[in-house]
Amino acid sequence: MNLIKELQEQQDFSDSERTIATYLLQHSRLLPSMTTRQLARETYTSSAAIVRFCQKLGFGGYTEFRVEFLAQMMKYLEQPYGVELSVTNQDSVHSILDKVTRLEIDALQETYQMLDAKEFVRAFAILQKTQHIDFYAMDNNLDIANMAASSFIMANKCSTVHTAMTMQYLQATGAPKEHVGFFISRTDENRMLIDIAHLLKLRGNPFLLITANQESTLASLADVVFPVASVKSMEELGPRVFLMGAKYVMDVLFAVLMTRVDFHNAQEKELWLSQHFHY
Repeated sequence: MNLIKELQEQQDFSDSERTIATYLLQHSRLLPSMTTRQLARETYTSSAAIVRFCQKLGFGGYTEFRVEFLAQMMKYLEQPYGVELSVTNQDSVHSILDKVTRLEIDALQETYQMLDAKEFVRAFAILQKTQHIDFYAMDNNLDIANMAASSFIMANKCSTVHTAMTMQYLQATGAPKEHVGFFISRTDENRMLIDIAHLLKLRGNPFLLITANQESTLASLADVVFPVASVKSMEELGPRVFLMGAKYVMDVLFAVLMTRVDFHNAQEKELWLSQHFHY
């Protein structure tokens, strides 16, 4: 019996039962010391209504329900994202809010565990030697590239982001040796990006990669690989989860680069921007 799922979906629940279920999911940490009277007061119901609610769910009473609910809630909070987080048309807004929140938190935590600080050190050494970063990405990944490019300016790094694949090809064929490439690809299955990566290797341009597929051809060619968590069981959310992890990696890289930027120079840039632009 998946009690947490029942409380989330709230099928065939009355208004008062939905109120009780929602309160339990949002305030589970308070439940161990709560009596039926206290729970009734918090949910604007009655002790009898609490008992009936527990019995409707298949328990003999409130005490039996509370023990099982707390046991399942502990597992629920600890479990990684997966099938249990699949969103269905039976989900309430509350359960969707909870699932997406846990999905993103779990994905960031997994990305953190996958990342190696040594790779950031290696990336920093490469980026320190260049003043220009060329991004290679497609579709939504271009949003992360543009975000990173605008941030890296503050770290005295110029960037190029072309939306057209043809321009990215031309960029790779004419990139000076001191330029560093930066690929963002969730699957690493794009033939054009792989061709560009081979071209950069032939020309001697180093490149970094953010990916969810560490075993790909693109990953084998990259000088530094940043693995990022994605979601395979929820394809509609997979790209969004990947983008969140990719942004996280970019934020860390930006922070690392900013530690080597002259503080007064950065302040002058901020002051000039605040005086001339309103955003």
